[in-house]
Amino acid sequence: MSIRVVLIPILAALVAGPAAGQTAGHFYNVDKEIRFEGTVREIVLEPRYKGTAPFLVLRVEASAGTRMYNVEVSPSWFFGQDIHGGEKVKIVGSLSSEAPEGVPTVIARELQLRGETFTLRDKRGFPSWQGGPQRKRGIRRFGSF
Repeated sequence: MSIRVVLIPILAALVAGPAAGQTAGHFYNVDKEIRFEGTVREIVLEPRYKGTAPFLVLRVEASAGTRMYNVEVSPSWFFGQDIHGGEKVKIVGSLSSEAPEGVPTVIARELQLRGETFTLRDKRGFPSWQGGPQRKRGIRRFGSF
């Protein structure tokens, strides 16, 4: 078997695009990671990525009350927790450069809800749901933020 036959699939996989669940210009950037606390004001399921399940998006008002954020949590099938308007949350995530309607978007890596921390992405920003519902690994939970 020639080296060319081995390298072509590897190169194709690397060039194919960003990690699963991400599109060009909209990806997890560890250099833009922020932490904030806030109150859930609205819960929405939005089609964020072409050809995938809708995403759970939270509209969160920061504790200071000065700023709203759209927080991308995960695909709807992945996050199995009930969230209600008015609940307090803590978010660790990447501030996206996209800001539709002047509201910044944060791609969540960790979400703390009712004292439980849910890890949605690893420290490099790769999603825990990679591989789709058939390969669901589940949300990792920890006791505190």
